[in-house]
Amino acid sequence: MSVRISLAPLAAAVAEAGGVGTIGAMCLPPDELRDNIRQARSLTQGVVGVNIMYAGSAFNQLLEVCIEEAVDYVAIGAGFARGPFKLLHQANIPGFAIISSVKAASLACRTQGITGVVVESGTAGGHLGPKDPEVTIWELFPPVLEELQKRSFSGPVIAAGGLADRQDMLRALDMGADGVQLGTRFAMTEESSASSAMKKAWQEATGSQVQWWSPTGFASRSIVPHPEGQLPQVSVNGTRCYQCLKRCAHHDDPTQSHCIRQALLNSWQGDIEHGLVFSGARVGDMTDIPSAAEVMARLTTGS
Repeated sequence: MSVRISLAPLAAAVAEAGGVGTIGAMCLPPDELRDNIRQARSLTQGVVGVNIMYAGSAFNQLLEVCIEEAVDYVAIGAGFARGPFKLLHQANIPGFAIISSVKAASLACRTQGITGVVVESGTAGGHLGPKDPEVTIWELFPPVLEELQKRSFSGPVIAAGGLADRQDMLRALDMGADGVQLGTRFAMTEESSASSAMKKAWQEATGSQVQWWSPTGFASRSIVPHPEGQLPQVSVNGTRCYQCLKRCAHHDDPTQSHCIRQALLNSWQGDIEHGLVFSGARVGDMTDIPSAAEVMARLTTGS
């Protein structure tokens, strides 16, 4: 969702339908992020924030844009540091930490500026934070929530990873979540900036799989099957390094790995054969491409 999938059109559509819209900032130059924030604001009066990956090399510049534009909130994942949340607190912007463990919950409770947390399980799409990449939200959420409550954390706690429909949402709320975050379901909407080929790949996917394919060193979850039933092999010969990540095997030695950025952008541009299609665990249960408003209606009213 954070690599050119959830941009202004999708974030604004979700916000306009009563949800919380999120612009994924990874792989966006600072000026393009600024343009997306302003475009989203021109399309809705609803809540629109930004997700930034701390692992990205342009993190500080993107965070600066969010503060300058006074976005409604900033969610930070793929790494942790106290400094960014302090800056958000000083700017009076709610900061959400994306966490995947009890240890991270304890740390979040001791960090000024964290307004809320997103508990993301191993059934989420893309790069995975939990040590056990197969842990579900139903297994991960209760102990994390218990730790947060034990330490008197008073902010909202959001459940994420492997959620697809109203039944999942109600179950998460019954478990104690204050809200839910859905990635794959909204990536598969009309307003999503994913290519038509990428949306078709999600529609035809039979499920998801965890692979240790990423040069980041983290497990990731993608569709089943990929072309020819296997993950794509992205050539390293002549591949430009964009230095988009602080730590990356391709950046360290381009002859030993592929460029994860290029693999994701290939799919975004429609070249699934040479790309990578991340997805959550419930992708096999979704076959349509509705509008974001229709997804919101299904979640909130069941219609």
